[in-house]
Amino acid sequence: MNISHDAATENVQQLCIEVSKADYTENVETALKKYRKTVQVPGFRIGNAPMGLIKRNYEKPLIVEEVNKIVSDNLYGYFEKNSINIMFEPMLIDEKSTIDFDNKEDFVFTFEFAVQPNFEIDFATLPLLRAFKIEASKVEVEDFMNQIRKRHGDYINPNTIEDDDYITVKWEDDRQGFFFIKDLTENSKDMFLGKKMDDTILISFNEMFTSKENLKKFLKKSDDNFDENSEGKTELKIVSIGRVNLAAMDEEFFKKAFPDGNINSVIEFEKNAAQQIELQWKQESDRKFMNDAITLLIQNIELDLPEGFIRRYIFKNNEEITEEKLNSEWKQYLELFKWQLIEGKLGKYGNIEVKIDDVKTHIRNFYYQNYFMQFNLSDVEERLDQLVEEALKDKKQVKQLYDQLFDTKVMELLKTKMNIEEIIGDFSQFIAFMTDKEEAKGRIYSDFSESQKAENKEGEEERPKKTRRSPAKK
Repeated sequence: MNISHDAATENVQQLCIEVSKADYTENVETALKKYRKTVQVPGFRIGNAPMGLIKRNYEKPLIVEEVNKIVSDNLYGYFEKNSINIMFEPMLIDEKSTIDFDNKEDFVFTFEFAVQPNFEIDFATLPLLRAFKIEASKVEVEDFMNQIRKRHGDYINPNTIEDDDYITVKWEDDRQGFFFIKDLTENSKDMFLGKKMDDTILISFNEMFTSKENLKKFLKKSDDNFDENSEGKTELKIVSIGRVNLAAMDEEFFKKAFPDGNINSVIEFEKNAAQQIELQWKQESDRKFMNDAITLLIQNIELDLPEGFIRRYIFKNNEEITEEKLNSEWKQYLELFKWQLIEGKLGKYGNIEVKIDDVKTHIRNFYYQNYFMQFNLSDVEERLDQLVEEALKDKKQVKQLYDQLFDTKVMELLKTKMNIEEIIGDFSQFIAFMTDKEEAKGRIYSDFSESQKAENKEGEEERPKKTRRSPAKK
């Protein structure tokens, strides 16, 4: 066997592997003897079939299999031995290869491959990246806490209707329905708020609710028999007013709401509520951060990509793509390949590795936080172990989790290394930041003295805050 490497060009090179009969004969002969001992041939007992018949039936596929194995092992072995980092898979050059298993005993495989360009990531020279950290507002924290307090509150029938009440009404003597005040339009709310039992209200159904779904639910209609204009103005009689009083935040409440004993006071409850809200929004701010970070890195890191090779590779591996379509999407292709190289470099730079224990921990936390938070962790350990083992059987899902956790670690690395100006505000201010509106812009508090901070404390709740991290050191 002979291997020759043509490295005339830096980015796109060729490797020729010549396989002679002597390279594969011994292994093929060994395989044929094993076949003869085990294969069932009609008319012969197992192990007694003539070798000529065995060769006629099995030799060619065995040669093909052995030659392909030799070529693959030597191709990638050569790359590893010579520390050649390639992009994509090598492509066989048909016109420079001789592969005829019907008429030849010696074969020539010539591959074209692209070498990854050499580059470094100098974080200190990268431009400033603006990132947003979402903090829960007082209103959001209060709403979150009230929802939990309602779950453990008492049901009562008050005298007059208020915002959070549950109302049952009657009309046309025998028709009855119920609804939540919060599902009404503003005009309809004004008509009901303050009303009492047995009061009547003249209202139009199709103007009553904020959505058709709520109207269908109230009228007990399905998609097949629902007509939003079938009902005119109707007089509704209030027959029941329901309300859930908020549970008092006392020792009994904390034991019921948080049986694990981690939350035992109003301050701890508020802190936990803020953490849960911010955790819900964190995925949105992280997605924004990564999109902006990827764009910044792609735009500011120079990479010499082998564009000719990439085009040939895409056409060879995607028969449905046309020249016109590739041209229209060419920029996106190059950005994708460029990011893959940068991400690989970041993985090596940060020694990023995802282990099976990381995947197990992720799965366990997901199930506990979404399904078992109301239980003591020690009481559900065995069930969590079962769920983790079941999830690990789905190889596709496990692969996705590996990729997800790797991406998360890359993001964490970038947050520590990039030159970041961090803006802090609530979710509405984050939306403004997403659209680059003026209200998302604030001051960089870390640049202020303590006295200046005190002077500017007034209005702090309404204005997003900024902090700034120093660029990474070389």
